[in-house]
Amino acid sequence: MSYLFGQELSSLNYSGFGLDVGESGSGLSYNRTWFKNKKLYFIGELRIFDAKHPDEIIMQDYYTGRAYKFNNINLLLLPLFSGFKYYPFVGKIANNFSPFLSMKFGPIIILDGAESGSFKQKWHDNVQYHHSWGGFIGLGADVITSNNAILTVKVGYDELPMPQEIDGRKKYSGALVRFGFNWKK
Repeated sequence: MSYLFGQELSSLNYSGFGLDVGESGSGLSYNRTWFKNKKLYFIGELRIFDAKHPDEIIMQDYYTGRAYKFNNINLLLLPLFSGFKYYPFVGKIANNFSPFLSMKFGPIIILDGAESGSFKQKWHDNVQYHHSWGGFIGLGADVITSNNAILTVKVGYDELPMPQEIDGRKKYSGALVRFGFNWKK
């Protein structure tokens, strides 16, 4: 009996990847989710977020066919957030659709590369390191497929403050949309 119960609980733990698109940039994420009870799950997340300047413009040179960026910045944010997912409608919706609320908090490692030069000059020779604290609050839905994969869509607000003004801004906060693919263990 305990063996069957253990298998049931372990199947509620899952990992996944996501694509994040936000007001202040875009990035990739990896998350791990642990079962607490039927309505509450704990979540840990690592993101690589490429922050963008609010006035960044991409222009196409139709003569050469090349694209050029203006007001480009080289700023990577690495949030390491942990928090929870709360499923308020467990047992009330009879399908594979599970809406949830999510809240996460944690440290942010900030890598500020030089704005010009080669890749080595931007990210090796002239990189500045900072750290800060931030968080996320939002809502979304998990859709469980027949092969135990979980598709997630989430919208919310990212709070990404900087310890000082970095590349012209004191915070890179804003709305965030995530499209995720998770799999059960």
